[in-house]
Amino acid sequence: MTYALIKDGVVAHKNLNMNLLKTEFPNVSFPKNFLGNPDIRAEYGVAEIVAVAAPVSDAHNVAEVNPTLIDGKWTQTWEQTPKSAEELTAQAIFNRVVEYGTAEQQIEYITENGLEAWQTKVTEIKAKYPKP
Repeated sequence: MTYALIKDGVVAHKNLNMNLLKTEFPNVSFPKNFLGNPDIRAEYGVAEIVAVAAPVSDAHNVAEVNPTLIDGKWTQTWEQTPKSAEELTAQAIFNRVVEYGTAEQQIEYITENGLEAWQTKVTEIKAKYPKP
């Protein structure tokens, strides 16, 4: 479970922990079960964050940003920004290399299936992971 400190309706600190909370409220002695008590959390502006899985995208970089208030609940939020042509090219090359396998695996494939079969496989892999 993650928590955020909310001040004036804005996230002041995400991923709140007890050390940060003690820094924010140096004159308060919090009980051990503080984060488990919604009444005490509300008194100090601490909100439980609803977890949301990060989106998966080959064409975008994904980064966590401050939680957003949705339907009265602070919710984990993700930002997607398009990858640059260089990033997309690097990802395509990485994916190809992984699928080609090691040099030993490639030689074994050629030995067992022939050079033409390997060339066909390479063409399929390049089509699957085109460079932009």
